[in-house]
Amino acid sequence: MIKKSLLISLSLILVTALLIPACAAPTEEAAKPAEEAGVVEEAEKVVYKIGYIQSQPDAYYQMQVDSAQMVVDYINENEPFGIEFTVVLSEGSPEKELAILEDFVVQEYDAIIAFTTAAEAAQKGACITNDANIPFFVVGSTPAEGPCTVTSNIKGDFVVMGGMIGKYVADHYPESKIAIVEGGLGQGIVEPFEEGFEANLASTNEVVLKAPADWSAEKAQNIMSDWMANWKEGDFDLVYAMNADIYLGSVIAIKDAGRLNNPIKIITHNGRPEDFAGVMDGDAIATNSNSPTYEAGVLMKAVVQVLNGGTIPILIITPATMVDKDTPENLLGWEVDKGIVAYQEYIIQ
Repeated sequence: MIKKSLLISLSLILVTALLIPACAAPTEEAAKPAEEAGVVEEAEKVVYKIGYIQSQPDAYYQMQVDSAQMVVDYINENEPFGIEFTVVLSEGSPEKELAILEDFVVQEYDAIIAFTTAAEAAQKGACITNDANIPFFVVGSTPAEGPCTVTSNIKGDFVVMGGMIGKYVADHYPESKIAIVEGGLGQGIVEPFEEGFEANLASTNEVVLKAPADWSAEKAQNIMSDWMANWKEGDFDLVYAMNADIYLGSVIAIKDAGRLNNPIKIITHNGRPEDFAGVMDGDAIATNSNSPTYEAGVLMKAVVQVLNGGTIPILIITPATMVDKDTPENLLGWEVDKGIVAYQEYIIQ
């Protein structure tokens, strides 16, 4: 009986010894490094949070935002990093602009962009973001001078752009008396436009009227209607309309008065499809073409360059051209996908 029990015990020990290595094998295989098993783990993709403060819902602002979003989509599909993009409308209020900016700071955004409503608001925004150590970019407008600095200001050279229009007037209409329908004062746009414009007029040109239309077609039409109601021969014969919306409002009022090109001519800004069509149709003599959509691509390239550890200049100038009926090829265009073109081709120096 003892021998039989001993035989059974020895048999159990032998079976157990054979089973243990078989059971342990999968554990050893699972313990092999992922590389030996043919699996390579991807590093987690960095995603930057970028906040954009949009000043107004008008075409220029909205198309720039739409183009920036298209660039973000392109980046998320093609770059080794990603972007979470948030746009908030300040509705032309400096106070709301700063409140949105402060909210982005509290939420620890990686970068903040503002198309500012007021140059002083952008200077205050620079101080807030400097204290929070968050990169701050002002686009399409100008921050006021002060103790704090933006990371970069991406825009056209407004003095040069105004100067291009002034030179065109001097070259083609050196005797003209000029009325200016302005955009929104205080953004750091109208004032340098006028500086360049007036500096490049002929000595025989004269600016006789100015009024701000706040980039609004309706306000521009009302201003021009009032002027035309009291207009008499010799008052002014050329209107400088500071953007496409102002052009659209002004041209309606001048046409209603029967004075378009009889003798009143219009020169304008933007190169948007509407004012470009006016140039080609003869309703406007020329436009200064700049592209908010191309500028959006330059902007986003600058932002991600900083976020990825690169350096950029404090001022980045985007292009502008003069377009008249004889030079339609100079048009820069407002197609939304121009932002992607700029992101791919523009070299920040």
